[in-house]
Amino acid sequence: MMITSITRYGDKGNRYRVDVDGEYWYILADTLIMDFRLRKGMEVTEEFLAEVRAAADYRKGRERAFYLLESREHSKAELTSKLARHIDWETAEKIADEMEELGLIHEDAYAKRLAEYLSTVRKQGPRRIRQELMKKGFPRDVIDEALSGLETDEDALVELVRKKYARYLTPDEDEEEPSGFRRGYSKGKNKALQGLMRLGHSFGESLAAIEAVEAELAEEEE
Repeated sequence: MMITSITRYGDKGNRYRVDVDGEYWYILADTLIMDFRLRKGMEVTEEFLAEVRAAADYRKGRERAFYLLESREHSKAELTSKLARHIDWETAEKIADEMEELGLIHEDAYAKRLAEYLSTVRKQGPRRIRQELMKKGFPRDVIDEALSGLETDEDALVELVRKKYARYLTPDEDEEEPSGFRRGYSKGKNKALQGLMRLGHSFGESLAAIEAVEAELAEEEE
């Protein structure tokens, strides 16, 4: 096997197309061309080309990791998954490990900040927050720690009911739901319960907030 051509690729001037035995093989950065002393007419083996490609993939993945972490925080699993779209999984894992060693990934702190955001801004409950953190790929112990310090803000939950569901709790919505989410409650109350529980709040917390608003509305009617 022989390198038959090395030609500049693209407009940046630091990448080159490498052809082997007259066919396209790979696009390499100029530094890799120099590191491996590649040149036209050079005899190569499959093992050597695999080594060069692995170095190229690591470099490409590392550059992308820096870009992704500069744009926003990531968990290790999330970063690995994104990198693995372009390079092999093992290389992606090594790069994610390196990013953590460099202090660019702080899973504990990130999980806590994200949990607090979902709780205070998105008004989500513990169950929904756990699901969101799991989607990000945080380890179970990190998720447990992030949730351990969270407490449901009962006043905020009542305010959420006032803003989003009070209109469903008026006397006009008092018709009992015959076979709905919770039998014995009105259609409006069921709608509010479903909405709060979809956000991850427990039945008890949701019901307490709804009944607090119902009491307020009853007082206004008087």
